[in-house]
Amino acid sequence: MLTDTHAHLYYPEILEKLDEILNRAKDSGIERIIVPAVDLTSSMKVLELSEKYEMIYAALGVHPGDVSKNKPDVIDKIEKLLSHEKVVAVGEIGLDYYWDTSFVNEQKEFFRLQIEMAISHSLPVVIHTRDSTGDAVSIVESYSGKNLKGQFHCFTGNEIELDKILNMKNMYISYCGNITYKSFSSPEVIVKSPLDRLLSETDSPFLPPVPYRGKKRTFIYAEDSGENL
Repeated sequence: MLTDTHAHLYYPEILEKLDEILNRAKDSGIERIIVPAVDLTSSMKVLELSEKYEMIYAALGVHPGDVSKNKPDVIDKIEKLLSHEKVVAVGEIGLDYYWDTSFVNEQKEFFRLQIEMAISHSLPVVIHTRDSTGDAVSIVESYSGKNLKGQFHCFTGNEIELDKILNMKNMYISYCGNITYKSFSSPEVIVKSPLDRLLSETDSPFLPPVPYRGKKRTFIYAEDSGENL
């Protein structure tokens, strides 16, 4: 049985067909799905879904793309939710320099605060990096020896960054459907990734692999064929 460690199942068009989607996931051999939040509102929605569906588990946190819309005290509100029995990680957290670089310092502050929150609750972190892998790796390295665990999700870093992650205890990586795109530039990194440090994820409904790229967001778990993506 498989765990999809990263699927955003709280968008309205997905919720409309969630029972069907989860049945396809089960038919594909998926036993558990971890749903990462991006802010306080989605954190509460993820908990609601985890209570309704046995196979759904929650990761709670503030996505770097949502830092500009929040103040640091929102982390205190999320922390109060971490005691829920279905919470298995803090995430999706990290750094994103692709969309907006005007809040980089704030992103780093949120990232550090949420890492420290995860450590204090003995929870792993789910790390987002887009055009920011080097900085994210450096921040994670600064917590060496503090029993930090986590996953660099949708990894797009280079071989040097991969080596740094592999040198850190209890750090894992995962890849998404974008590794099937012609624009993916680092196939040699995938080859260097040891199986015992890889986790499975879809990042649904984002980054669908070829041949599903460009199709409607409810493609999750191969809507037409029942095949696990």
